[in-house]
Amino acid sequence: MTDTTPEITDRAPSRAPSRAAAGPQPLNPTAVAGGALALGLLLLIVAFANLNRMPGWADDYGAILVYLAFFLYMSIAGRLTWWGIDTVREQAADRSSRR
Repeated sequence: MTDTTPEITDRAPSRAPSRAAAGPQPLNPTAVAGGALALGLLLLIVAFANLNRMPGWADDYGAILVYLAFFLYMSIAGRLTWWGIDTVREQAADRSSRR
């Protein structure tokens, strides 16, 4: 301590753990995978429901942009769905092997 900063000694020590020491609580992987699976399936359903609009969007905004965006969208939706399926299946296998 410096001369200009007084030292605080009359405070009782805190018994509550600090927020930095506690850290974040881990998420339940099954719940996260279930949400990812539901979101991925929803994204895929929305994409397939709008397939008939693709040619019109390609005429309005350019074929390369529309089909590249569609490819990216479907890649993300498919990967999210696949990750959710794999994680749920892995969690189910872990639970059955523990029994």
